[in-house]
Amino acid sequence: MLEAHVVDSIVFQSNCEFCDEFAGSLSNSFHARYQGSPGSRFVLSTDNFHVFPTIGQIVDGYLLAVPKRHYAALDEMPQVLWVEFERIYDRVRWTLSNLYGPCIAYEHGARRAGVGGCGIYHAHLHVVPLARASDPIELLKLKFPYEEFADLSEIGKQSAGLTSYLFYQDSDARLYVFDTGPLPSQYMRKVLANALGQQDWNWRDAGREERLLATIRRLSGRFDSAQDFAHIPTHDAL
Repeated sequence: MLEAHVVDSIVFQSNCEFCDEFAGSLSNSFHARYQGSPGSRFVLSTDNFHVFPTIGQIVDGYLLAVPKRHYAALDEMPQVLWVEFERIYDRVRWTLSNLYGPCIAYEHGARRAGVGGCGIYHAHLHVVPLARASDPIELLKLKFPYEEFADLSEIGKQSAGLTSYLFYQDSDARLYVFDTGPLPSQYMRKVLANALGQQDWNWRDAGREERLLATIRRLSGRFDSAQDFAHIPTHDAL
């Protein structure tokens, strides 16, 4: 079992990539590749969340939105965090849509190692511009049982009882939870890379990426960490 710690009031777990990075430690994949230059990849940080480009930028502007506290999946986040998270996500999606074109978002919620698909068992939402590709939503609908729902904070309700789920928001802002069962590692990255006509889906094979550095440069300053997230565009405004 992973050991839980508290650093600056933020719960984290040893051997977690993101917890290590958030604590400013050096035993994580980002530091291994960038060796402190840049010192961080965060383009937005609030009291409870970080937003940053993923290692393995299969498309420009590919971001992750991640709680600072360690939860295995988004459906484990307490309700008190959801208002902030939804506002951050709306701002991120609105910004990426304006810069890059239509976006999708997804999370593979796997609550423990052994159910496949994640590799990092710390909740993280992928937000991916897909201007140059077809949205793979119809492929997913054909492959897995699903429910469509109305509000992001309902992920927990919609995924109740599932040991593994796929949350997906399509390019038209419709929300789905898919009952996938165990998935192969990085399943959705493979699906998206295929839609983009690329082969470099495996983030673990990525080295130092100019595309990641360019994403940091382009998005730094686009978000104000002190911003009142109550006054940003909503899903319906996109």
